[in-house]
Amino acid sequence: MGIATRRWLRGKAGQAIVLLALTGTLLIGGVGVAVDLAVGYMSSIAAERAAAAAALSGVIFMPGQFTSSQAVPTGSRNDATDRAVDEARRNGFDPANTQEGVSVTAAAVPGHTNELRVTVSKQAPVFFMEIFGFKPYPVARSVVAAYLPSISLGQPGSQIGSSLSELGKSKFFFTREEGWATNRTEGDAYTPTPGGSADVHQLSFTNGTEPKDTTVSDRGGYDYRITVPSSGPGGVVQVYNAAFAPDGTGTSANFCDNSNIDPAQRYTQGNCSSSSRSDGLGGISGTGGNNWLHEDDTGPFNFGTAANYSTMRYTLYRVNNSFIRASDELLSQLTVYPIDARNWKATSKQYTIMGGPNAGKTVDQQYSGALPTNMFIYHNWIDLTSYSGASDNGLVNLRTTAALENYLMAGALTPGTYRLRVDSLDNNGNTFAGGSTGGHKAYAVRAVNGDLNRTACATCQVAGWNEICFFTPFDAGPGGSFKMNLFELTPDYAGLTVAIDIFDVGDISSSSGKVVINILDPSGAVATSSQGVNIYDLGSQRANLQGGNYSVIASAQNGNQTASFVATDTSNGTTRNGHWVHIEFPVPSSYNPPPGQYWWSMQYQTGPGTVAVDTVTVAVGLRGGPVHLLP
Repeated sequence: MGIATRRWLRGKAGQAIVLLALTGTLLIGGVGVAVDLAVGYMSSIAAERAAAAAALSGVIFMPGQFTSSQAVPTGSRNDATDRAVDEARRNGFDPANTQEGVSVTAAAVPGHTNELRVTVSKQAPVFFMEIFGFKPYPVARSVVAAYLPSISLGQPGSQIGSSLSELGKSKFFFTREEGWATNRTEGDAYTPTPGGSADVHQLSFTNGTEPKDTTVSDRGGYDYRITVPSSGPGGVVQVYNAAFAPDGTGTSANFCDNSNIDPAQRYTQGNCSSSSRSDGLGGISGTGGNNWLHEDDTGPFNFGTAANYSTMRYTLYRVNNSFIRASDELLSQLTVYPIDARNWKATSKQYTIMGGPNAGKTVDQQYSGALPTNMFIYHNWIDLTSYSGASDNGLVNLRTTAALENYLMAGALTPGTYRLRVDSLDNNGNTFAGGSTGGHKAYAVRAVNGDLNRTACATCQVAGWNEICFFTPFDAGPGGSFKMNLFELTPDYAGLTVAIDIFDVGDISSSSGKVVINILDPSGAVATSSQGVNIYDLGSQRANLQGGNYSVIASAQNGNQTASFVATDTSNGTTRNGHWVHIEFPVPSSYNPPPGQYWWSMQYQTGPGTVAVDTVTVAVGLRGGPVHLLP
């Protein structure tokens, strides 16, 4: 081989080596870029997941528990900021990791008290590309979580239920709680003995949603959410007719308030029979038989027997977090022993005490001028945190806690949210499972201003929480129709599915033999969803839905689009007596009624001229969780 050839080959070899070296460098660089980009991408995904988890964990503490100083209890890290940080740490983003520049920031969303924004960031590392001068770079992701406002049950405004003077006029039902020995087919699905049913209140120790407390029933009580606004003189929570006090049936019953404000409603004036009550109603449609509190319409129970009476307990809590019952603070507990009030027309010894330490004794109704001065636990309103019943002969036991003073302002509750729980006990207040207790308790709940005259609070809100049990006397009139407010649904629920469960509805006699129940949307029309509406008869317990042990009343699969069903039809033996009816209603995505016009109603359709009474339990909730991420 010649010299020229060898030189040429050496040149080509050198070029090849250089080319290979360059190619290798480019290849290594390309792999490095790919690896580093992949690391950055994975860091970005991890940051987004950590931010989402942190936002979902922290948002339930908004808005009142945003910072560490607002945690309940103090130092518990039960606040939005600390919970977000803790959850991000569990997902690999620890702010203590200064080497990687980890940061977790929680922020309120302006104008949205139910939202929380969490931003998670860190320095994404570089490996191969560092040889080319590249440095670690920041990766950050922000996520916003929100929770839906609670569904309110009952009636709009600051009162749920009715006093006697209001019943059939401005309000159309009173709230109810029945004794343990009452048959569940009377309409209360929760308080009576389960009788083969697994039903317990949503808020209960048995259900795992509130802590153990031996002063209240493990199976829960009926709960009410009370909101006191930030403006005004504070609020006062009151209960109407706090004592279980049967006073007769039909025309012998007392049809008037024991009013310490309006002498015309003082029941000793002889104007309180069903045919001559001062409001001129004389009962629904003048029948004189329905427009009263119905406390001794209990079938076989003898109200000459003390063991058949119910003691009532009203427990008030401050709510620090709408989702965590363990953070509720007990403020007061009012226990009211029962009375036999069937002697209400007498001039003395009107009430016989039927339970507690003074059982068997009597109480005189006392007056100053034209107005009563005691026994406001009967047909009157009392303040739950201050009424001691000093002249009621030991019928009232008021227990308050040190925490109450933290939320009192000139004798009224400070702004915020409160929970009132109502429990029924035996006549001596010793057990929640009295084998003879048959009371059908009638009462109402309201919030008033904290001024001297306890004036109406226009901006307070009172609503049933998860479930309500109510009694309504109604007159279907010549058109055979009667409707009443049932629950409030804000536009936040557009596109979601709500479940409406109704127990023992339509247990009435219709002039046509048929009772149809319609759920009406805020426009007054029968609620309709193009996605289809499923309606099931669950039988005696709500758990039958999960077990598949139910019958189909109407189904989306078969084209049903309306929230309407037959509750009673004597022509074919249809009855929902003692049964739950479950309605799955997909709220249209276009749902957006005018502000404040969010209340849905329940309508009875019967034969014309039907005058009837009905005790019903209703539970309304969301299918799925109320906490979610926003797009």
